[in-house]
Amino acid sequence: MNYEELEVVKKQFQKINKKGYILDIKNNKAGPTKTLTSALNIKNPEFKNIEIRIKDFNLNKHILLFKSTPIGKEPNQIKRIRNKYGYPESDENRQKIFKASVQASASTFVNGKLFRLKVDYDQEKVFLLILEKNFMLIDDKAYWNFKDLASKYNRHKPYLFLVKTWNKLENNQKSYKYYDYEIYKLKDFQGFLKLLEQGLIRVTFNISIYKKGPKQGEICDTGTTFEIEELDFPKLYEKI
Repeated sequence: MNYEELEVVKKQFQKINKKGYILDIKNNKAGPTKTLTSALNIKNPEFKNIEIRIKDFNLNKHILLFKSTPIGKEPNQIKRIRNKYGYPESDENRQKIFKASVQASASTFVNGKLFRLKVDYDQEKVFLLILEKNFMLIDDKAYWNFKDLASKYNRHKPYLFLVKTWNKLENNQKSYKYYDYEIYKLKDFQGFLKLLEQGLIRVTFNISIYKKGPKQGEICDTGTTFEIEELDFPKLYEKI
């Protein structure tokens, strides 16, 4: 670990801690994280080894870990999934879309079918399973390779500087007190797979259609995302 980076963050944090509550830097629109990074007053806050986050968890918020499109023997699995299992966007627009969040610990019901993930250690793949209502498997053609997922997972910075904060609202102005911190080290890829198995990491599909412009009517895929609930984010790390 680059201890120089850590020492810079720790020293600046101690200065902020002594200031007490700090006003939101953009009239209640910046939030605690941007207000903190601004208050740190570090010329280059883009550290190579440390990610700075706030421990002010909203249980309904998910954090994007990375994007990864499933593959298979047939090309363009996104198009295949949308064409075969998608549903009309609306009564007025009958063109198919496919939007769903899928986990390994439970099935997601979409358009008469059940969708779930399977982590297969023997084949080193994560499969998208599609089943009938009676749980009979009808499709496991789409999957992600461990190698590709590990490459994207390991792009995360190896250390997390997690700052604890209190919020308050006075005279219609938000302010934040950064009162403590914890330091974590990113777990290896096996830890990621374990959270995926437990359903704490999900995969979200967002396949829609272009409504105007030169691509009107064509598939619009904003990316298949691997996400974790903000509350569970520290489970990707080991406290040090």
